Amino acid sequence: MRRPLPGVLRARRPLSTGLLALSLFASTLYLGVRPAYSDVSVGGNSGSFLQFEIGGRPSGMGGAQVGSAAGIMAQYWNPAALASLEQQQVGAMHAAWLQDLKYEWLGYARPLSPKLGVGSVSLAYFHLPSINGTDAFGNPTGDFKVYDMAFTIGLARNLARGISVGANVKAIRQNLASVSAMGPAVDLGAMATWRGTSFGVVEQNIGPSLSFDGSTSYPLPHQLRLGLSRSVAEGRVLLATDYNMPSDYYKDVRVGAELRAHPNISLRLGYRREIGAGDDPGNGMSYGLGINFRQMNIDYAMTPDNQFADVHRLSFGYSFGSGATEKEPKPKKRPEDKKPAPPAPTGPPVIAEVVPKPVEPKPVKATEVTPKTVALATPTPSPIAQSPAASAPPAAFSDFVIVLPGFSSKETAQAEIKALDLLGFRTKDARIEKDARRGGYSITLTRMNSKGKADEMAASLQRMSFRAVVDLAQK
Repeated sequence: MRRPLPGVLRARRPLSTGLLALSLFASTLYLGVRPAYSDVSVGGNSGSFLQFEIGGRPSGMGGAQVGSAAGIMAQYWNPAALASLEQQQVGAMHAAWLQDLKYEWLGYARPLSPKLGVGSVSLAYFHLPSINGTDAFGNPTGDFKVYDMAFTIGLARNLARGISVGANVKAIRQNLASVSAMGPAVDLGAMATWRGTSFGVVEQNIGPSLSFDGSTSYPLPHQLRLGLSRSVAEGRVLLATDYNMPSDYYKDVRVGAELRAHPNISLRLGYRREIGAGDDPGNGMSYGLGINFRQMNIDYAMTPDNQFADVHRLSFGYSFGSGATEKEPKPKKRPEDKKPAPPAPTGPPVIAEVVPKPVEPKPVKATEVTPKTVALATPTPSPIAQSPAASAPPAAFSDFVIVLPGFSSKETAQAEIKALDLLGFRTKDARIEKDARRGGYSITLTRMNSKGKADEMAASLQRMSFRAVVDLAQK
């Protein structure tokens, strides 16, 4: 038995009735038609397009994102996760299902200030091709469009180390040619990290019912989500699970995993299970692939549908700043010092004294005297200092260190180390040093021989609101 249409339609005009039925059917159809049972509450809602899941990465992990969401698309899954964003980011998604159903999403987020936190905006747009309208007698009335939209503004900020909160405010519009409905909704979320495990909770679509053209009102698809996640295998594997409690359907459990097969490539796998509905077409696996290049990431996900067509999602994100996979900076080689030429000798000059040849008298034969040359020994010049050996090339940089800079005193840095230890980070080798380059004091947390692993650890720290950077370490 398929999931019923929301409510019972009371027609005032044949055209409006047909349009309204089509709209409500379309808004529930693309979410996946599910069997209905008498012991659960199904149907009777509006704004079902708000439940369409955003992002290739989250969908590839089965939708287990409340405790592991990251980047601009965290606005949909848990707005509190945006509190760790340190750079401006833009993202977009396109999803296609049953050829004619399309879903577009565009979002932007940026850090505002330490007090305000991180702000975000997004626009969601679900649409169908133009539909040929007819009246009650089958006469054509012209083409009309069916679409749903939601404009969202969000704000997230850190309350304390490892604890953040966030909220979204939405303006919703569903349009059916001559009839439409508008209304507001709110999302509330929170995240906490303790000993390396992240916990999340979010309540979505809190708001009044929507009414089409003054007819029967339909409630929004309110739902409560709980989730947790943890990185293992030195940050190469992310494991996550969610428990979802919608107001209009079965509760479900989701599990997902993300493997960093390469610093620039991620493989994803997810599974979803509706509790109490073993034959639900929403049950099953999902698959995903992510590619990162410098500041850009591209994510694809495929969610099999056992009853209709598979759902394909393609999304991308761009960060306005240095990406995690930028080329490693290479130390500049200093030219070898040239060996200075030895200075000229500074000793006294050599003086040669020659005895003049005596005048030989004519009458007397005298033995010819050979003039003698007396050479004064030239003093040996002082030994010339040997030229220093050509300076050796700088030591090779092949290791990387995780650094937490910007502490005004050693005491504040020591308090930070205690917080890291409480959150499950290894602080045995951490040391506090005076930072001549950045000013103040910095914590050198650990040393790694892989740029990719160092970037992953720095990203994990940043998600927990630590200010972490990767520096080169000299051997």
